[in-house]
Amino acid sequence: MSTNGTVTRYLPAPSEFKSCLAEVPVPAQMMEGVSIMKISSSGKPKPAFLTLSKDKFTIYVTTNKFKSGKVGNLSSIRRPLLRKVTSIGSTDEESDERSVDIGSLDRVQRGQNTYRFELARKISSRLSSPKNNKSINSDPSRSFSIIFGGERTIDITVSDPDVSRDEIVQALDGILYTYGSAKTRVGNDVFLLRHCWTDADKDQNDSINATELSEVLNRINYFMKKSDIDKFYNSFGKMIGLDRSGRRKGLSFEQCVTILHKIKRDSSWQVKPVRQIWFDLFGEYMNNGKSRTRVSVESFLKKFMWKKQGESHFTPEDVESLFRKLNRLEFAQVASNLNIDDKNAGMFIDKDRFEAYLVSKDNDIFDPNLEKFDPDTMTRSLSEYWINSSHNTYLTGDQFQSRSSVEMYLNALYRGCRCLELDCFDGHRTQSGAYIPLVYHGLTITGKILFHDIIEGIKFFLNNNPGCYPIILSLENHCSLPFQDAMADFLVSILDDSLYVPDDKSLYDPLPSPEKLKGMVLIKGKRLTDQSLRSQDSEDTDDDSDSEIEEEHKAETDNNISSRTKTSSQESTTTSTTTATSSAISPNLSRITIFHGIRLESFAKNAEKSKDNMLSFDESKARKYCRNEMSRKEWLAYNKTHLSRVYPSAKRVDSSNFSPITGWSTGCQLMALNFQTSDAARRLNDGRFRQNGNCGYVLKPPTLSDSPSETMKLSIKVLCGSCLPKPKGSKKGECIDPYVHICLYDIPMNGGKELATGHYTHHVVRNGFNPIWAQETIYKFKVYNPDVAMLQFTVWDRDVATTDDFVGSSSVPISCIREGYRNVRIFDANNKQHGAFERASLLVEVIMKKGQQIQMW
Repeated sequence: MSTNGTVTRYLPAPSEFKSCLAEVPVPAQMMEGVSIMKISSSGKPKPAFLTLSKDKFTIYVTTNKFKSGKVGNLSSIRRPLLRKVTSIGSTDEESDERSVDIGSLDRVQRGQNTYRFELARKISSRLSSPKNNKSINSDPSRSFSIIFGGERTIDITVSDPDVSRDEIVQALDGILYTYGSAKTRVGNDVFLLRHCWTDADKDQNDSINATELSEVLNRINYFMKKSDIDKFYNSFGKMIGLDRSGRRKGLSFEQCVTILHKIKRDSSWQVKPVRQIWFDLFGEYMNNGKSRTRVSVESFLKKFMWKKQGESHFTPEDVESLFRKLNRLEFAQVASNLNIDDKNAGMFIDKDRFEAYLVSKDNDIFDPNLEKFDPDTMTRSLSEYWINSSHNTYLTGDQFQSRSSVEMYLNALYRGCRCLELDCFDGHRTQSGAYIPLVYHGLTITGKILFHDIIEGIKFFLNNNPGCYPIILSLENHCSLPFQDAMADFLVSILDDSLYVPDDKSLYDPLPSPEKLKGMVLIKGKRLTDQSLRSQDSEDTDDDSDSEIEEEHKAETDNNISSRTKTSSQESTTTSTTTATSSAISPNLSRITIFHGIRLESFAKNAEKSKDNMLSFDESKARKYCRNEMSRKEWLAYNKTHLSRVYPSAKRVDSSNFSPITGWSTGCQLMALNFQTSDAARRLNDGRFRQNGNCGYVLKPPTLSDSPSETMKLSIKVLCGSCLPKPKGSKKGECIDPYVHICLYDIPMNGGKELATGHYTHHVVRNGFNPIWAQETIYKFKVYNPDVAMLQFTVWDRDVATTDDFVGSSSVPISCIREGYRNVRIFDANNKQHGAFERASLLVEVIMKKGQQIQMW
């Protein structure tokens, strides 16, 4: 307030984050509207325009070009073109998608390697008249896809003659790079507001009025009555010096950030967990007798990092560097009164910066030293790793009638999967006499795709990721000899020097290391051997139909496909097995196959065979072997030198997954899961392979068989949440009522049945922005097998009328958990943290003890 009693208007400095993309160079045509052909969900190309917003944070794809100066004003066009951008194999309730925020982008992908482009090629092959042929297949060099929101795509061919595909992709890559760097320098309030700013600012005047503030609060999941919002808005406006006219015009971005900070600070009657932690750790008063407003390097290091967090490796220099980083974060400018400058930025932090650290990646519950890639661990035999593996990779949904797509292979590869499955069948012959093998689920009505296209897609991935560790192709071969020869030809000609061709030495020596095989593709199938020539060396395949339904783990998806469908699937897979077993083996395909699938005699006898021989069996057999002490020990020994693979029961027609914990506990390398189904089991797999930089290979702990780990006690207290989004990251809908399910997945060291122990918090009413659970019970777990056990946090939205909705989750190996006050990053159903999920997290307290009582405040 000024000396004459008038209120001084609050004018914070402009946000650097909001303008961080301004200087990124882009072609002028992108700001005006690039003429494109967009591939519709049916595969038909439609004319459209791609336009970048003025601040470069939003990509628009529209039927008509924006009017001059009206970029972002959707009322200036007739209607949006993105009417229903759906993920592969799923539906999207938001059927009026008009724009894509840069923060939601996963990657920009050159070429035509998505499901919609596949449909476009099929349409092209059916259209013979040049007049009717609208296919874009003739020029893939002008095509690209924007992958966003998990696995949703916008598929585009550039038709504008004044700008090239590569210019646009390079510009978008530059924007993503700059954005990725800038977002690490802002607090949660700034980040969250920027993410929803464009949608909330309806009149595009770069300010937010009371009505638009209501939209902001709904987007961030903080409920207030309309009358309370109006009162709060006007009160805040007066407090910062806005007259009635100024309040009608609206608040600036920076002023709105202050509102969000004020809501987080003042909103609840409950004691804020961070405030309690702050005072408990550092004391309520400083040495000068004043209320604590800051903490020094020494106090932070000794009382917090060393004593509470157990990070004894931290040094004063490390803390100073951390303080400088925290003090450079862009916050609401009322959040600190320390007057930090470059000279003292490494000396102190305030409570807001302390909170920023608590909910940051630096304080993650997942040990960053184990999460990051370690090249020193990649030189052991392949048999010494858990390998990220998929089952029937081509399917987009269930096992009986869903579509098949090459895109699913790319999705799996980008998720870190390194073992892909192809069910190969005879296809057709072209007019020139060439054999065209197909991939699909045999004798079902699932979609069919070309073997050739899959291999092309894998080569595309390798070209763009030359440092990729080896990709294993598990071929379920149902083809006759001519089609097998065609498969071999495609593998050799397309993969070229990326195809690993084994020699006699590699078949008998220990298996090569991932490092030695970097950038290579390995084939698993059948080779010509003396035994196979006598038709006595057949393996179990994914087509076995004698599996029992899993008892102790129920899939979260509804298994409501009729018994008639299941019966049909089992009959079809049994027939397919017969076909595969009786088929001859092509010498050409045999020559390039390294892993030879054989049937189990006994683990001891199979272990005597050459290292390239491997076993495959379904989940029920894996459980049976694990529950028998002798079989389990022999399987553990076998898995030291040989590979084995476990796949889902044939009765899982709905593509649900089995828990991989049992197989991991025996050292089984390849636990093949249905990647298209986001259930608890697949989320465990996501968490396991978050380790080692998501490269797809995690070195198995030697204690699996040599010296079993000691059991431990684990205590978890869920304190609060931050920036929890709506289910599926939706922009619309009610504010969520979040609660947390904490579940330990474990198995006894000596085998037996897998254990799943879970606890639930209460739900917080209509608040995902800053929910508090601090008064909850302490959840205690006994961990029997720390090397294999995993802890899964799942956030749900309570719904009285219908089934509760999945919001997000995080799965952490017990061996990777850090003690203390820790941040649990929440991932969406696709294991991504983009867009609305970027800052979603839980703050928990973790204590781990071995054979001791656990006490927590």
